[in-house]
Amino acid sequence: MRRRMNWEAIGAVGEIAGALGVIVTLVYLARQIRTQNRESRLAAATEWTTQWNGFLGSLAENPRLAELWLNGLQDFSSLNDAEAVQFSSQLGRFFRAAEGLRDQFEQDRLAPETWRGIGRTLEDVARYPGVKAWWPTRSHWYTDDFVAYVKPMIESTERQRLFPGRGAE
Repeated sequence: MRRRMNWEAIGAVGEIAGALGVIVTLVYLARQIRTQNRESRLAAATEWTTQWNGFLGSLAENPRLAELWLNGLQDFSSLNDAEAVQFSSQLGRFFRAAEGLRDQFEQDRLAPETWRGIGRTLEDVARYPGVKAWWPTRSHWYTDDFVAYVKPMIESTERQRLFPGRGAE
């Protein structure tokens, strides 16, 4: 009888050890998945932020494009065909980056304070008359959710000034 009890005790200890091994493995896997998800979110947000900064950099580095941007913001209809295409491409790039960043924010992949700054930039740009004229021609490029998000900005009657206090519109 004593020998049987020893085997039962050894079997019970083995089962407990096996169960603990499974628990430790599951905890380890959960941590690995959480770390991998965090890194994936960071990479996605970094990619969209890089695109956003690339857009801003193109304006800072190219005076002719910056001038076209300013003219288009004020009056899209005054641009010739080639200028309209270039302005539309830039504005499309701007809105596509904003859409991607908003999506990252909505999925908790972008910090709220980062989105607030980008969202304010989006609101400012959407208030320009040239953007209000352009948006109806290209809003179909974007998701319905993003179009609904931008719509109140486009419809706002508040006029955006380029640099308030400098006398420039």
